[in-house]
Amino acid sequence: MAGRNRRKVHRRKKTSTGRIYVALIMLFMIGVMAVQVYRLYDKNQELKKQEANLQDELDAANEKSEQIKEQEEYVGTDEYIENEASQKLGLTHDNWIIFRQED
Repeated sequence: MAGRNRRKVHRRKKTSTGRIYVALIMLFMIGVMAVQVYRLYDKNQELKKQEANLQDELDAANEKSEQIKEQEEYVGTDEYIENEASQKLGLTHDNWIIFRQED
């Protein structure tokens, strides 16, 4: 009878040691996962900043594109052609009166 009690006590110690090892492994795994979550959170914040910067660049490029389209439409008008001809080539319409400053 005394032998059986010793075996039970011995088994209990093994079970306690096993539980401690399992608990330590679980704590280690939780620690590793916590570090990974922290790294992913930082990476996510960095990517959000990068996305905001890229969105700003896209907005600026779209605005520039609109300005170019407006300039392209203006260049095709008769008003632009007349303006350029009068400024660069000195051409005028027949009914224009030209005033020149004396030096």
